[in-house]
Amino acid sequence: MPDHGLKVALERLGLKQTELAELLSVSPRTVSLWATGAAALPGPVAAYLRVVQSLAPAQLSLELGRLDGRQRMLDEGIYSLNYRAEIAGQADADDGLAVLRNGRILGSDRWGGVFTGSYLFDPATTSNTVHIRMQIPPGGRLISGYTAGPKGSTLDFVASLERAAPVSTTVVDVAGQPVEVQLTYLGPLPN
Repeated sequence: MPDHGLKVALERLGLKQTELAELLSVSPRTVSLWATGAAALPGPVAAYLRVVQSLAPAQLSLELGRLDGRQRMLDEGIYSLNYRAEIAGQADADDGLAVLRNGRILGSDRWGGVFTGSYLFDPATTSNTVHIRMQIPPGGRLISGYTAGPKGSTLDFVASLERAAPVSTTVVDVAGQPVEVQLTYLGPLPN
């Protein structure tokens, strides 16, 4: 599809270049390069546009409806995590780093705790459900006051998070204690 074909497709669909970028999870600059002809429109993108233009109105509405939800989805990238809890009147805090990519989460805190998990956007509730499994090293202690034994420990968490744009906050239960978790988007993953 030549560059003028992209412009025509966008006009027919009533989309802006930035909205196409959101649908395809590419940068607005990439779409701009396609639109001006400075970069060739990839074959799969041209095929997607042909399919979308051929959809019945109800199907087209569903496909374009992804734009509304996309604004609330967690972005792939690098995030800082800050945890805060109050135990027996004493405030405690810690931090970690996480990478989100393709629905998977990988991260660690500075004390050797490692966590893996998944995240999934639910368009019906427009929220992100996050599942985490944290491996606590032998003798490790969480800010909730929970201490792992000599063999370490594993804890599972489930939370609902809004898109971190740039910050999202939630409270999770960690071994019976409420812990405030702040997720801050730092930037995209390197290629």
